Amino acid sequence: MTEFSASDAALEGFHLIRRRWRVVLGWAGFTLLALVMIVVLSAVLSVVASAVGGGGDAARNPALGVAGVIVLCSFLFTQAILVAGVFRLEMRPEEPAFMHLRLGRDELRLLLVWLITITGAWVLGWLAAVIGHALGAGGVGLELLAAVLAIYLGLRFALAAPISFAERRIDFLRSWRLTRGRVLSLLGMSALSLCLILLVTLTVFVALVLVALGFGGLDGLSGVFGGSEALQSHPGIFLLAFVIQIVLAPVVWTLGMAPVAAAYRAFADGDGPKTEPA
Repeated sequence: MTEFSASDAALEGFHLIRRRWRVVLGWAGFTLLALVMIVVLSAVLSVVASAVGGGGDAARNPALGVAGVIVLCSFLFTQAILVAGVFRLEMRPEEPAFMHLRLGRDELRLLLVWLITITGAWVLGWLAAVIGHALGAGGVGLELLAAVLAIYLGLRFALAAPISFAERRIDFLRSWRLTRGRVLSLLGMSALSLCLILLVTLTVFVALVLVALGFGGLDGLSGVFGGSEALQSHPGIFLLAFVIQIVLAPVVWTLGMAPVAAAYRAFADGDGPKTEPA
């Protein structure tokens, strides 16, 4: 088994961006295209659902609820394509794909893994809320315990996503086996990765605020925080903030998912299918 370093794994996203920065930058174009398609899909489904259900909100019009689920799944699927691109760069860089992005079974498996994970987390939260409500004041401690349990289970099943890509199967039990005795290492890796992502995001945000202040003074901040109406008052700052968000999205996914792929390679070495980094 390859020796695993939580700090080295947490930095794998930076190494990947350094090696393939053109590819990661190109993913911003896919992010923009996906955003446009989702906005159009949401608008079309909203009109259709309102016509079918007679208007109203989601509680009174089930068609709007169904439309919302479709839009959510579409959003998750576009993110799964990006994550599969990160995994492909890390584990199968020679595989034919446009900018290492494809639309196929790998991406569908990732989507299913996420849906199963989200459903499991929702069920766990619902049970904690129901039991906590039944126990009254003692339920606060139970909800805290449920949060700790959710983090533990999340770490034990953290490798389900790279397993679904590398081994082409959904196997949560294999993730459970591979992470046995390595929860603290994964916790350290995840915490460091999260801190690095927050640091990058905060740095970009502060730089954007300084630019807005430099070009528009305090009123220029409305171009960053003002929402869509800021497009009229400060179009340049608004468009700059929008472009930065589009570019930052694949960077954040790379910083978050590359460490998981590195952990899988380290734990699976000698215990299953082997993959090589880019």
